[in-house]
Order: sequence, then structure tokens, then C-alpha cells
Amino acid sequence: MSEQKLEVFNVLNFLKNGYELEDILNEGKFGTFSSAQECIKYLVDEGYLEGDISSLASETEDNVELTAEEVSNKYTVAQLKDILRENGLKVSGKKQKLIERVLPVLNSNGEVESVETSLNFDDLKLTDKAKEFIKENEWMDLYMFALVAFRFEDYETYYNGSNLGSVETALKFCDEILSRALIANQFLVFIDALSAKAHVYAYDGDYESFLDYDLQRYILGLNPIVMDAQTLATYDVINEANIINLKNVTEKLDLGSLKKRFDRIWNKSRIHNIFVPKKACYKILQKAMAGADITELNFDIKDKYFNNKLGI
Repeated sequence: MSEQKLEVFNVLNFLKNGYELEDILNEGKFGTFSSAQECIKYLVDEGYLEGDISSLASETEDNVELTAEEVSNKYTVAQLKDILRENGLKVSGKKQKLIERVLPVLNSNGEVESVETSLNFDDLKLTDKAKEFIKENEWMDLYMFALVAFRFEDYETYYNGSNLGSVETALKFCDEILSRALIANQFLVFIDALSAKAHVYAYDGDYESFLDYDLQRYILGLNPIVMDAQTLATYDVINEANIINLKNVTEKLDLGSLKKRFDRIWNKSRIHNIFVPKKACYKILQKAMAGADITELNFDIKDKYFNNKLGI
């Protein structure tokens, strides 16, 4: 039920922000609904959308048998003979005769044309109930922006038990995960939480803090708290999304010297288990942000810095 609630929020929130309903449904992934149409029906039945839905097409498509003319346009003589031969039928005669013999085969085998009618969403509008639902659940927007690495049900329970605002609750949630991950040596969870915390700051418009935490995510990505050969096999030392984030923020905003910030975050991180030395770590960052192939960089870093240290 929680997952469905999140899906409903996303559709309604996109509508509120000016997106076309048809575009939202075409792009959306509706895990708890069998189709976009079922989702729309639910939204109308629950009073979130209002308007005439009589024009909505039935989800079950009408199947129309192929006609002789359609078969003639669709298949060559050679193709028709192949179908007949596969079904143990005569292959002699002119094309019209071949079509007459092949029609029952095609239609009985489900070779039918699907007739799809378009969905008309023009008359469907957000109701006051939908606007109130969006307002009451604005925290879900932050979840989708920053916290999707973690189970929605877990965060929903955490949020409902908090008396803080949306951003403060999200930051506290990340801090608690970071603390537990450190104690349990769960490096992959730790790195996800670090990235999530950076994105919470970005959501709040605090790009200074975003850059700090995303830079720390990069540094610790190359110098993991704990790492074994099995984890390394599927681990991306450099995360491409992380590099894109760092590049976009530094290019679009004047946030001072990246090198000075890097030095400060390196010292703040208190790295005790160094895989990639500080100087090399920064040079690799420069290469990645300049457009170097991330896959090749990952391979080279693992080969040069990780494999020997892990005895691979």
C-alpha cells in the first residue's frame, strides 16, 4: 500500500507542476498497477482526478482478424509459401489462392492486428482532495529526489515518527544510517547514505554542503572504509553519477577553489585505510571531470591500487 501511495503522489505531483498526464503515464513505472489506465481509473475512483473518463479506451485491445487485402500487403509470395509449407499445406497456385489458404492459419495462430484507441486525458483535472494529498505528503518529493536508495516503507515510518521538518528529518535519517553502517562495516550502505545526504542538501538549495558531501563520497569511494575482493569485483570505484554531479555544480556555481575544498574534505574524512593516495586521488578526479572514460579509469584504479592491496 505504501508503494502505491508513492506512485499516486508522483503522478499527482507531476501534474501539479505542469506536466501532461499522458506524458507522465508514458514515462511512469506503475508497480502496483497493471497499466496506466488502471492507475487513472484508481485516481478518478478515489477522487483525485475529476472529469469525463468515458472516452478512456478499454485496457483490453480489440482483436480484428486479418483480411485478404492486409495479408496481400504484408506478405510476399515466398513468405506465404513458407507459412503454408510449415503448416503442411499446398504451396502451388497464384498469390490469391495462397492467401485464401493462409488466412485461416494466420488468424487461428493469433496473427491479428491490434486496434488501439488513444487515451483522451484533456478533461481530467486535479481535485481539491488531490491538492491536499500533495500538500500533506510533500516529504515524498524529497524522498524521490534523495533517498530512493532506501526502502520507502522504512523512511515513511521514520518520517511519521519525527517532529522535525522534511529536510531536518531526512538529514537525521541519513546520519543514523551512516553511524550504523560505520559500526557494522557496511561500506556500500555508508556510501549510499553519504550520497543521499548530499542530495538532501541539494534539494534544500545548500550547494556548498552538497559539494562537500558529494566530494567526500568521491574520496571515500577511492578509499573505502572496508573492502574485500568479492565486493571489489562488482564495485565501481568511481561512480559516474557522482562525477557528473561534481562537474555540474562546479561549472554552474562559483563555489571557490575545488583543490582547497578537496584538501579540506580529505582531512575531514580522517582516512586510515588509504587505497589511493591524496595526490593521485585528486588527479584522477580532474581526469574524470575532464571527460575521461569512467570504465577505463575504474579498471586502471583497481589494477594499480586495489588488486595488490587485496592480494588479487
